Amino acid sequence: MEPDGPATSVRQFVTDYRRVRLAEGFASTNPEFAHQLPFRDATGRNAATWRVRARHYLVIRAGLALIPGVRRVLDLGAGNGWLARRLASRYQVTALDLDAGETGLAGLDEPSVARVCGDLETLPIRDGAFDVVIAAASLHYSTRHERILAESARVLRRGGVLILADSPVYSDAASRDRAWQRTLSYYQSAGYPDLARRYRGLTRSELANNPWFRFLTVSPGLGGWKSAFDHLVGGVRGRSAGARLPVLFGWKR
Repeated sequence: MEPDGPATSVRQFVTDYRRVRLAEGFASTNPEFAHQLPFRDATGRNAATWRVRARHYLVIRAGLALIPGVRRVLDLGAGNGWLARRLASRYQVTALDLDAGETGLAGLDEPSVARVCGDLETLPIRDGAFDVVIAAASLHYSTRHERILAESARVLRRGGVLILADSPVYSDAASRDRAWQRTLSYYQSAGYPDLARRYRGLTRSELANNPWFRFLTVSPGLGGWKSAFDHLVGGVRGRSAGARLPVLFGWKR
């Protein structure tokens, strides 16, 4: 494989993303950090964001309890596995992430949770293996949402459900593109401009018109670009882009 090929690109993304998240306080090498999430931010730096994620976690947990026959759950972009750990007492959970290091899957110390290192766009998982797939704060770290939706549909059983949470959803593509420019500026100032190449928010039409899932908005999320963008990268100012952070349940078509 060429030195600048896909595998090298993925490794560089993981390295850069880990460094940025450690600097922001969204990651930690301290195991207690993940154990206390989402109800307590041990770094004390992103408490408002984790309050939002805690509410979304409660929505997800309540929604799972209402879906008939849920046993096998896949946590896409699991990070340090806090969500997978929380759900493991009730379900057979698999955590998937690109980061296999101590800020990612290696920091997940719940033995009942299976761990898979892989890309959301090409899941190393057999067809129909799960009842529910959850993508929490992860779908926006791809420029090919359709690939992730298609892969999620493939690994879900008939009648399975995809749950999306904590990814910004914009009213239109122009609003999303303006937000992407702010994201690019943020990563450039942090010294990691290539991170923005794997970042893209969603639009309402993408979700409404996709051929794989019929989505229902369970929690409408926060309004305005500031809530969404502060949630992602913290403290950057800019114009309104109409983003929300909803929790959506998508039934496989």
